[in-house]
Amino acid sequence: MLGYYHVVNHSECRITPGVAFTIVLSLYLLVSACQSPAASLAIMDPVFAYLSPDSIKTYSSAARDLALLPDADASAALYAVIDAQAPVTVFLSPLLAQEIDPILARNEQTRIVYLGNVQPKTSSRLYAAVFSSMDAASQGGRLAAAEAIRLDAEQQAGKIQTGVAAIFAGLSEAEACSEAFMAAYRTAGGPGEPLVEVSIQGFSQVVADRLASLDLRVGYLAAPPHDAERWARQGFDQSTYILMEYALPSQQTTSLADAFIAWDIAGTMSSLVEKLSAEVSGIEKGHWKTVLNEQRAGNRR
Repeated sequence: MLGYYHVVNHSECRITPGVAFTIVLSLYLLVSACQSPAASLAIMDPVFAYLSPDSIKTYSSAARDLALLPDADASAALYAVIDAQAPVTVFLSPLLAQEIDPILARNEQTRIVYLGNVQPKTSSRLYAAVFSSMDAASQGGRLAAAEAIRLDAEQQAGKIQTGVAAIFAGLSEAEACSEAFMAAYRTAGGPGEPLVEVSIQGFSQVVADRLASLDLRVGYLAAPPHDAERWARQGFDQSTYILMEYALPSQQTTSLADAFIAWDIAGTMSSLVEKLSAEVSGIEKGHWKTVLNEQRAGNRR
């Protein structure tokens, strides 16, 4: 969902010491909590900072200093601030994954802490967490089962079983995600057999119309944000309780979803900082959390 962002290739950037100094002065640097690792610097790209403003506090709490990169010449600014600060530990935001190897190659001491949805190469100096839609689907399966069980319990005698559907569209790992959803749904004791639709190409009007004709009370959506909202609008009606995978829902105010399965940035960062303190490098799974849509708070079907 963050893949649309274009990052400047750092290898094409050449800046003079004077320009570097000017760029560093233009960065927004914050001093963070005393318990942060000494000589540590968190670097955030402008797109992620905009999409997830709450994460600025998380990064500034994890590192001694924080640098918010400018919109222009971001890659040049990144290396300028690293040269100026000479950090032992560098925290990188999700959209800076392509800078991991170049930073590690600069010396034999720098450590990197990274969280995002890009799978980096392993390194003894890399502490990373990767968010996978398969993990979100597993959580979605459990939540869908719980909601279906709740609705079934409220049904009057003679009512048909709660209808559940899950859509996986426009994802490279759509099939694997659908399997993870079904396994979690069954393990959680969900009633009946959910209807699962997999569309590698993305939104399908034919499938949406077919879903809209059914009596569905619970829906799970995993698709790029624009398509996900289209599925919610055209594939379900107002009686459907909708769960949606949405990495960074903090700026979302018009979604038809009742709840989002989102990146738990604070929890994931906490886990990485613990690994850093224990000097246990490696790549782990990013944590997911459930975020209720405040615009639809209390609107339980």
